[in-house]
Amino acid sequence: MAGELSARLGRAAGVEEVAAIVRQFDQLGLLAEPVQGWPSLVTAARKQRKNPVSWLLHNYLFMRWPLVRPQRALEATLPIARAFASRPAIAAYLMVSIVGIYLASREWTAFQGTFAAFLSLEGIAGYLIAIGLVKTLHELGHAYTAVNFGCRVPTMGVALMVLTPVLYTDVTDAWRLSDHRKRTLIDAAGMLVELVIAGLATAAWAVLPEGTAKSAAFFVAAVSWLMSLAINLNPFMRYDAYYLLADALDIPNLQPRAFALMRWRLRELLFGLGKPCPETWGAGLRTLVIAYGVATAVYRLVLFVGIAVMVYYLTFKVLGILLFLVEIVWFVARPIWSEARLWWMWRKDIARRPRTAVSAAAALAAIALFFVPWSSRIELEAIVEPAQSQRLTAVAPAEIAAVLAREGDRVRQGQEVMRLRSSKIDADIAITQSKYELTRTRLDRRSSDAADLRDTLVLQSEARQLLDKLAGLRRLNEDLVVRAQMDGVIVDVPPDLTPGRMVGRGEELGLVVSPDATQLRGYVTEGAAARLKPGAAGRFVPDDLTRAGLDVRLVSVAPAASSAIEIPYLTSTNGGLIAVNEDRALGAAPVEAQFLAVLQPEGRAASSQVVRGLIRLDGEAESFFRQTARRALSILVRESSF
Repeated sequence: MAGELSARLGRAAGVEEVAAIVRQFDQLGLLAEPVQGWPSLVTAARKQRKNPVSWLLHNYLFMRWPLVRPQRALEATLPIARAFASRPAIAAYLMVSIVGIYLASREWTAFQGTFAAFLSLEGIAGYLIAIGLVKTLHELGHAYTAVNFGCRVPTMGVALMVLTPVLYTDVTDAWRLSDHRKRTLIDAAGMLVELVIAGLATAAWAVLPEGTAKSAAFFVAAVSWLMSLAINLNPFMRYDAYYLLADALDIPNLQPRAFALMRWRLRELLFGLGKPCPETWGAGLRTLVIAYGVATAVYRLVLFVGIAVMVYYLTFKVLGILLFLVEIVWFVARPIWSEARLWWMWRKDIARRPRTAVSAAAALAAIALFFVPWSSRIELEAIVEPAQSQRLTAVAPAEIAAVLAREGDRVRQGQEVMRLRSSKIDADIAITQSKYELTRTRLDRRSSDAADLRDTLVLQSEARQLLDKLAGLRRLNEDLVVRAQMDGVIVDVPPDLTPGRMVGRGEELGLVVSPDATQLRGYVTEGAAARLKPGAAGRFVPDDLTRAGLDVRLVSVAPAASSAIEIPYLTSTNGGLIAVNEDRALGAAPVEAQFLAVLQPEGRAASSQVVRGLIRLDGEAESFFRQTARRALSILVRESSF
């Protein structure tokens, strides 16, 4: 060992250097016999044991249970696996897959529509069976490839990864292979098997008749193409793509080394400590690995926070809060705390570095931006609309007799706009009039008719009822004359409203608006509502840039949140910015509390149409800290009930 170390150093290795190397090898368990004897390994193993609670907190996101020791079975059946992976077999798979993909592409609508089957219990059962089959073959692909290259596969089993059950194959023995190509093939074998399965299943779906077999082929194809490959191609978790990337870069333990390099680069950027880089790679590879480390850190942060929220909502609140805290503390706060402790240990060296002053100034500026209330602008989406309007509608099914006012015409209050005619109402009036006259005749001659004289009270009551009905029909007939209830301009008249056209009850025939008086309406969030005061000035910028903007002033903000958004132009379902959920009882229910704001334009502004746009208002200045604190407090209040 001393000779090899001297050759690497280019000089004679000292005793202390050799002893340090031996101690390091001993700690890693790489010596044929431990320095302190075999009992020392037992003692070390006992120290590393954790109590069940501690073990669960550290490992509940990744646990695995070995089920089989497959080495002998894999070696015995390896010739069969080699036949399935021979060049003729691969050529056949490729040809069948290409044909299957082509045939399925011609029926893509039918293939895509079959996904609705997942929504049924049978679909879920089929999916679970298919994913079990595909993942089993996936793991066998890894196992057979490893055995083919002379590696051992000690165990295969089930793992719980990020609360999701998955199959696993222990192919860690592949690290002994010096051939980079062989390690890459072991890593890629599972995905290659899934690609073969996906191609064959797609071809089977394309040629099989409707029935159970076709459904089974669809499930297998869908699982292979979408679910399994989408997961395995994620390089930020330790799935197949991660090991492929590590082998492609020839960097074992890629993630830990990327994180170590990322932390080193961060310290150098912030403090300029001048400490040696933990890796001896070139600048290009180092930058690539640092970028990978940053991307992985961001991905994990989002993933772990998402898991914490999911656990909170999927379990009862006490357990959800505990697991949420474990997630945040262990996976988010703990790494930050470890790095902060290291900075504290180096505080004297850090304080002497000139770059520290620059970093401290930038940190203070960021803190100031977070705590100082400098942002006073509030934005809300709103519409400009006439302050007064009247919808013209048909009171009953009728025929258009005459159109007396067209689009854009000015009308006065009480002026006739359109006349409708209903043959049914005319017939009902005629029939009711005849019945009333007959009843009056019988009343007039009752002195000469004993039966009519006896039914005098009945006839009088019937006459009053017929007279009331006749008056109601005549009022309804008069209401068929559509009149303007205000001075204004006719807008939004359907172009096909011509004499002779039939209209239904409640059908809109146009709109009378007052173009000389306009208003603006929009919605603000709870936080923005608290910062707004009546009279606040702002500017309306329409979505249609060909229109001029407006100076506006706030009139009022509703004291209570709206249960439904009554302005459809502003909802997310109609291209607006307010996220809503469609509710049968309420309508467009906002996801977040929204308060109705009413504004008026400064000066004279005319608008006969509804125009959507964005308003920027001047409100009370508020810091990001206060906004965040208020938001967090509202969530705590909302979730405080058990």
